[in-house]
Amino acid sequence: MRWRVVQQVARTAFVEFWRSPAAVFWTYGFPLMMAVVLGFAFQPGTPPPVPVAIVDVPGTSALYATIQSADRLSVELLPPDVADQALARGRVALLIKFDEDGPVLRSDPTRPEAELARLLVERALHDAREGGIETIRAEVEDRPGSRYIDFLIPGLIGLNLLGAGMWGVGFNLVQMRVQNLLRRLFVTPMRRSEFLAGYLLGRSILVIPEAIAIMLFGVFLWDVPFRGSFLAAFLVIVIGGWTFTGIGCLCASRARTIETIGGLMNAVQLPMWILGGTFFANEALEGPVRWIAECMPLTHVNRTLREVMLESGTLLDVWLPLTALLAAGLVAFGLAMRLFRWQ
Repeated sequence: MRWRVVQQVARTAFVEFWRSPAAVFWTYGFPLMMAVVLGFAFQPGTPPPVPVAIVDVPGTSALYATIQSADRLSVELLPPDVADQALARGRVALLIKFDEDGPVLRSDPTRPEAELARLLVERALHDAREGGIETIRAEVEDRPGSRYIDFLIPGLIGLNLLGAGMWGVGFNLVQMRVQNLLRRLFVTPMRRSEFLAGYLLGRSILVIPEAIAIMLFGVFLWDVPFRGSFLAAFLVIVIGGWTFTGIGCLCASRARTIETIGGLMNAVQLPMWILGGTFFANEALEGPVRWIAECMPLTHVNRTLREVMLESGTLLDVWLPLTALLAAGLVAFGLAMRLFRWQ
């Protein structure tokens, strides 16, 4: 091995990297920027309150007053059907109901926040024991549709649509640009709109069997229920996949290096991974963070999938988020077609 040649290749690769501002930014600038932003967002402070719900039946006023006065608990008084839905959707960590034998605490122990909620409620009830509350019972929420695995499977489908749509289109388009394959297509009679539409259509079709496989895996292996409309679920998958492929195409419309598209993909996907409601319910978020989460396509894909899988959602129940997702996909595709460059 000739050390002089090795040194020259290493020097060339080093200089080439520093001459690419996009590569420098996405390698060093973006991680540092995210460290600063997340550092301010998650700096030490008072822990957020744990959301719990009390079933609104006669005789719960004393229980509600007791729990509401406790620290670190955010209490809602909800009708029975709404309370069950809030627990199934992950909007609350614990459900409290009251019968003739005393309060009953119902939760899914597989949820990360359920144990903390139960301990806080039990402490509040024990502190108020002299007020007539003698017995505290706990129930495990293991009904199909209300477990954490039921909440998780639709979120994993949405996350798969996000990753497959964006990386399958955006990364591959930039790789074709780097390898000069797009330049060869440029000299053909094919129009830019025809190429992008065909490429997006092909990738959108590929994500459908992947999403259906995850859905069937959850249904047959974990008994995840499917109570809604099959047509509505299929349209959510198709339109959601189309939206994410459009966003991926938009990210790749001007990117010229692999480092650039990798950074852009992470910049777009990271907020959706955290706030899109895949692993925990984002309905408990507050303030600007909640507004940002509500603007993310992944939030509406996950929420709509849960409505048609875990509840009796029909096409009429989900037409509004489907329309919004379709509009977002059309806007992303329109911008990508306008900004796209062959080379």
